[in-house]
Parts: sequence; C-alpha cells; structure tokens
Amino acid sequence: MWHLLKNGLQRLLPQPCLLCGQTNSRSLCGECERSLPRLDQHRWRCAQCSIPLASDAPLCGHCVRQPPAFSQCCIPYEYSHPLDFLIHQFKYRRQLSSGKQLAQLLLQHCQQATRPDFVVPVPMHWRKRWQRGFNQSELLAYPVAHGLKLPVVNALQRRQHGHSQKGLSRRERQGNLRRAFEITPKYRPLLKGAHVALIDDVVTTTATARCLSELLIKAGAARVDVWALARTPDH
Repeated sequence: MWHLLKNGLQRLLPQPCLLCGQTNSRSLCGECERSLPRLDQHRWRCAQCSIPLASDAPLCGHCVRQPPAFSQCCIPYEYSHPLDFLIHQFKYRRQLSSGKQLAQLLLQHCQQATRPDFVVPVPMHWRKRWQRGFNQSELLAYPVAHGLKLPVVNALQRRQHGHSQKGLSRRERQGNLRRAFEITPKYRPLLKGAHVALIDDVVTTTATARCLSELLIKAGAARVDVWALARTPDH
C-alpha cells in the first residue's frame, strides 16, 4: 500500500527534470526526453550489434568477420550527450533517480522486442560492487523485468576482478575478459533451450556481450539477445 501511495504522490507532486531542472510531473521532461540521441536517427545500423553504419549493409564488418553468439541487440540510444550525463550520474554519482528513469526508457523500448524467457544482468565482481554500492545492470534489469512480467536470473558471475574496460580497444577488452566470467552452477539447468535477454547499460565494443552470450549458448541457451540503453559509435 505504501509503495502504491508513494508512486502516486511522485506522479502528482512537481519534481525537477534530471537534465534541465525545470519543475514538472516527471523526472525527465518531454523536451529533454526528445533530445536524447536515438539510434534510429541513423539511417543504417548493423542488424546484429546495432552500430550505426555509413552505408546500406545488413551487418557491420566486425559481425561479418567474427559473428557473435548473440542474435541481436535491442538498444534505443547512442551513447552521447545528454544520455551519457544521465548514465554517468547513475553509475558514478550514485544518483538512483537517474537509474530509475533510465530503466523506464529501456523498458519502453524493450516492450517491442521478441519476448525472452527471462533476463540476465551482466555480472559485476563483488569487489567492484562493494566499491560502487550496486550493480547498475541489476538495477536496470529488475524494473524492466517487472514491467514485462519476466523473471530475473543471475545466471552469470564474475570470478576475476580484472581491470576496468573503460578506454580499452576491442582487442584489449577481449583479452581482459578471458576466463573472467562463469555460469552460476545452480542456474545451469534453467538455461537449457532458453531464450535469454542479457541486460547491460552501455555496449561499447561488444566484447562483454560476445563473451557472455557465448558462455550462455555453450551452457545450452537456444538464443541470447542483448538489451542495453546505449551503443557507443565506432570511432
């Protein structure tokens, strides 16, 4: 009851927009939401990893040369201003209100996606989770799963801390991820023949998505899709 009352009050009471600060009934005003850099503004995108393309082609060169284990990506935005500000505030400034809004944006987009059996958040090593205070992929996964009436299954775990992926090339990221992840043993039977949606905040080089989707497929998953908020353009 208190949860419903709280949500009702949040809808009725004025609150500042997370981007422009103007008071309105939503945490992101309509004008600022329309200013977010949508991926569909690009005429051509890779059908598998969603990266914007310079010409009309079904797949990008990387997906042609090294096909990923995941089937497709469901990603609404490009990782650029002002979306990158909201993600930074969420991940590094612990602004959970931004995280809540980002989850709603992802939910809106994923409602049109092929329905999976369950969602799996990208895991975080316990040490990094302790430092940050939360796993941003989990905080995105639960509201999205709740809105779609899907279970969240923590079928993956990170066993090695490793180095940050930020600023690394595709080759460096892939090397950094080797042997870093594993299937959570108790969920292995659940993966047999399952359609899985892997949830993350940003897809940069697809190194993490490739590594984890390959693990899931090898464990018996029939299909893996990647759901994320943003895709970093290929520079």
